Amino acid sequence: MDKVTRYRQIIQQVLEQQARELSRGNQVKIIPVCDPQHDQYLLVSLGWSNNRREHAIVFHAQLHNGQVLIEDDRTEEGLSNELIAGGIQESDIQLAWLNAYRPQEELPLVA
Repeated sequence: MDKVTRYRQIIQQVLEQQARELSRGNQVKIIPVCDPQHDQYLLVSLGWSNNRREHAIVFHAQLHNGQVLIEDDRTEEGLSNELIAGGIQESDIQLAWLNAYRPQEELPLVA
């Protein structure tokens, strides 16, 4: 199995596990959204809390050139350590919001 296929599986497993854990005992559900065709992976919060509608991205990562680009991570602990524990190389995880990370080429837009 190639690296990208393995990384897709690891990310999906981690997101599904986190969605179960974060949804447990919570009125707002956390839903994993995994799009391996476009290599986009999200956790979305959805539901009602204190008479207010909640819909927000909790986590967003994408695979690009064999790297896991974490675009946003609003989980308490952060999911990088979970991804590493699942088998993704630490050197293949980039925090896209850091100024130090600049891709050499533009990321493709989904058509």
